[in-house]
Amino acid sequence: MLTEVQKTLIQKSWKLVVPISETAADLFYRRLFELHPEYRRLFPDDMAAQKRKLLRMLAFVVKSLDWADSQWRDEVSPDEDLMLVVLALGRRHTELYKVPDESYAAVAEALLWTLDYGLGDAFTEEVRAAWTSVYTILAATMKMGCQTFDPSTSMNVRDAALRIGEEALLEGMAAAGIDEARLGFPEEAL
Repeated sequence: MLTEVQKTLIQKSWKLVVPISETAADLFYRRLFELHPEYRRLFPDDMAAQKRKLLRMLAFVVKSLDWADSQWRDEVSPDEDLMLVVLALGRRHTELYKVPDESYAAVAEALLWTLDYGLGDAFTEEVRAAWTSVYTILAATMKMGCQTFDPSTSMNVRDAALRIGEEALLEGMAAAGIDEARLGFPEEAL
């Protein structure tokens, strides 16, 4: 999870990227293809639309950072739900575009290089750490979007996830000084 300070650093640095956004997109793809020339075949010859997609997605991510932690109960429309959008993006990258899993590290390197080059002195270690954190979260979410499970093992995975969730819930309750009886749940409900 990003801290409020990290969110602010990302938002402020993004405001500096916006005026040079076309150049930033050019720099990003040039650097990505320098690092991995074999990725060029994954993209169309005319990169204009792809560059706009990159910039729109980054803008969407930055805009989504405005969502305050206190708003977790609020309804979110599917087209504004960053998690759903990024899960779908990950699935498209894997299933439609055949983007290799190892490309996430190269994209991170190209993105951070672009921000460093484009922002200069404004790309401090704190700003780098914030962008690294948000990208790490995005990449992990995209990878989750393309996960498939063997039906023979999916029940075991589900049961393990439920068990881990239950343990985390109980630990969190204990840390907060809450026991199951105070919540009024029957013991088997937890």
